[in-house]
Amino acid sequence: MIAYDANRKKIDACYFGKLAILGGVIQHSGDNLTGDGAGDDEVITVHLGDLPPEVTGLVFTVNSFSGQKFTDVAKAYCRLLDAGGGELVRFDLTHSEPRTGVLMAKFIRQFSGEWEMTALGEFVDSRTVRGMVKPGAAAL
Repeated sequence: MIAYDANRKKIDACYFGKLAILGGVIQHSGDNLTGDGAGDDEVITVHLGDLPPEVTGLVFTVNSFSGQKFTDVAKAYCRLLDAGGGELVRFDLTHSEPRTGVLMAKFIRQFSGEWEMTALGEFVDSRTVRGMVKPGAAAL
């Protein structure tokens, strides 16, 4: 998850190495290396209403830090849920492209203060969130 300003400059990024940003408004549940257990392996929570005004864009990213291609991971998926648990976006990564990164969705703050979400599904070759900053900015 990468937060951007109005000039598409990265403000901060939340990932397994930085579990909370922007005063805890965006939080990562931590890295799950095994995929064992039921439910989602890793979760990023965002409280849109509490984001500072300088954050005008968010890009949700998924990376395979180990370099393993999504197509080589059994039952790999990513999804975006609303506050009530309703699924807004879901991508099956196992049957997608043999890549290591995906721009899943973007949120853009409108002049009204409301957030507009767009599903992306743009695959890139990047094992790290750092490598997703430029493609994420271009997607905004």
